Amino acid sequence: MATNVVENGVKLVGETLLPGTSLIIDGDVKGGLGHAAVGLLAAAAFGPLAWVAVAADSYSRSVTGKGLSETLFPPKPAERPAEESR
Repeated sequence: MATNVVENGVKLVGETLLPGTSLIIDGDVKGGLGHAAVGLLAAAAFGPLAWVAVAADSYSRSVTGKGLSETLFPPKPAERPAEESR
């Protein structure tokens, strides 16, 4: 358990330096580099808040396996069709 805390702490610090770092640490180099590129472009276009959003998405994907939008707004369960009455 303590190992996870330290590992997640290292990932979080890495994300402040470059979005995608936590994914790269997990071995998802392609996803990590993609987040890094998007983070740099987003920061240039929209400012530091966009950088933080991309870094948060990368960290969320690394820790939970879900993107930030899936974590904050989970999909509603599919409604079961009404059973036909006989």
